[in-house]
Amino acid sequence: MTMNFAQPLWIFIGLGLCIGMELIFHLMQKKRQLLLEKFAAHQLIGKLTGNVSIRKRRYKNVLILLGVFMCFVALARPQYGYKWIDVKRKGIDILFALDTSKSMLTEDIKPNRLKRARLAILDFVNQLEGDRVGLLPFAGSAYLMCPLTLDYDAFNQSLAAISTDIIPRGGTNIGAVIDKAVETLNNAANHKILIILTDGENLQGDALQAATSAAKQGLTIYTVGVGTNAGELIPLPGTGKGFIKDKNGSFVTSKLDEETLTKIAIESDGLYVPLGPSGEGLETIYQKKLALIPKTELAERKRKVPLERFEWALAFALVFFCLELLTGERKNGKTEPLVSIIRSRLGRKKSLVILALLLTSMVAGKSYASPGEDAYHRGDYLKASEYYSKKLEKRPDDPVLNYNFGTSAYKNNMFDDASEAFSKALKSDDVKLQEKAYYNKGNALFNKGMESRQSNPGQTIEKWTQALAAMDSALALNTEDKDATYNRDLIHKALEKLKKQQKQQNKKQNKKQDKQGQKDQSQKNKPSDKKDGQQKSQPKSGKSDQQNSPAKKNSAGDKEKKLSAANQKQKSEKKEAQKEAARDAQRQKLGKMTREEAKRMLDALKNEEGKLNFVPSGTANNEKTVERDW
Repeated sequence: MTMNFAQPLWIFIGLGLCIGMELIFHLMQKKRQLLLEKFAAHQLIGKLTGNVSIRKRRYKNVLILLGVFMCFVALARPQYGYKWIDVKRKGIDILFALDTSKSMLTEDIKPNRLKRARLAILDFVNQLEGDRVGLLPFAGSAYLMCPLTLDYDAFNQSLAAISTDIIPRGGTNIGAVIDKAVETLNNAANHKILIILTDGENLQGDALQAATSAAKQGLTIYTVGVGTNAGELIPLPGTGKGFIKDKNGSFVTSKLDEETLTKIAIESDGLYVPLGPSGEGLETIYQKKLALIPKTELAERKRKVPLERFEWALAFALVFFCLELLTGERKNGKTEPLVSIIRSRLGRKKSLVILALLLTSMVAGKSYASPGEDAYHRGDYLKASEYYSKKLEKRPDDPVLNYNFGTSAYKNNMFDDASEAFSKALKSDDVKLQEKAYYNKGNALFNKGMESRQSNPGQTIEKWTQALAAMDSALALNTEDKDATYNRDLIHKALEKLKKQQKQQNKKQNKKQDKQGQKDQSQKNKPSDKKDGQQKSQPKSGKSDQQNSPAKKNSAGDKEKKLSAANQKQKSEKKEAQKEAARDAQRQKLGKMTREEAKRMLDALKNEEGKLNFVPSGTANNEKTVERDW
């Protein structure tokens, strides 16, 4: 952090003036010398000015020049550090829900449905002035990628990061979108507007019931149909070649479902419009509906404002001027201390009063940490989480409390609770707190995924995908955050590596199943071949038949013995498994790990090249501590 000057021209003016004053002082000294020579003889001048110190007079001049120069430095407005201030605006709250299912890749509108919808939202937001906007991507599930904000640049960066791979669960669950929107738009001041951009296909959940319930809570839903009624084939994602097929091997044609989208809009007193080839549908919604809504004052937009430090320069100027006044010109003159002047003029009692006031102001300026913060810094994370949990019972929507509880829960390895708390902290109006909440939510989701990496790789992939999206959101709010960049890259590498391993494992399983199927088929064919061979090679004499029959009986007896041994082995293994389960249950009651959990942890330690373990400070002032040892 460096010192800046808002109007540096005043510094050059001050330098020029000081140089001019120095010349004036020099001329005045010469003039004074000439006057003395006129007043007295040359040999008497030394005796008349014997007690005058030329050196101290120069010091006084220097102090005057320094005081004047510092006054001009104050006029130059020195600035050091910055703060965030609220900018008063008027507007409404608009939450955009964008469908990211695979059907949005259909190219019945150019370049495709998803890109066309993103461009339409971008054009729409660029025309807004004072309206808060948020972004809610969805497919089979939904999550808040960009909370309501007036920072349109951050919103646009989040919008640009959306793709069909951002949410691993496929489908189109509009009911979940509406429920998430109700949770996000929970303020009572502004009108609650939800704009859903989707093709309406493959609907899951009860969207109509969710829309009716949301309307009762004051949420108005506008639906925008993306696509055409004729539809088009769905391209395979990532390849650019081929199209998606159903279970029967037929190509899937994606068509716009206008009927369902219209019903959803009507249930919440909204409006349905088709997006159109140029995104004119969103403009229709704004002109017909949103422009008529009365604006509500918002104090949300944060602006970075530098801190003025002119008082420092003025303080130095005052000190220089005081020193100049206290500096005498006589050779043997003593400078009277400032403390003695105060005592002589104000008296000892008044001096004590002033000193007491100064000490009181210093003590009053100190801030004391809360018990939760003290517990956190002592390493007692359980006590800290209990403290913030009790506070949240009274103020469940407080973003700062949720953030602090999330950091404490993270330290206790309660990653689900931490992730949920950081999501609630995103409702804050403080952009800096939002960025830190996104950052820590990504770390919590990553660690949660680590727990199920061996037992449930599919769940780990889902958690890591969400963690990657959270890191992207943190970087959208603060592109210069090196820690978020570092963690984001490592999450991406780990996710790609796990996906590759999962793909290879699936291939191996498929090959194994194919081999097993071929083996079963060959076993089915072998008995029939043997039977035919025996019929052809059987001797006609009865003696030969009698000799062969005991061998068949012995073979049957061996099979029975083998089956009996296999059954006994199965029973013993079952008993051993029951005993092991009982022991695991007993260990869980004692708070210990089971054998399976210990095995998973050892496997994770063997396979891991690094581990995410970053938790910023959960202090009341929301400072972030950097820890990167994952």
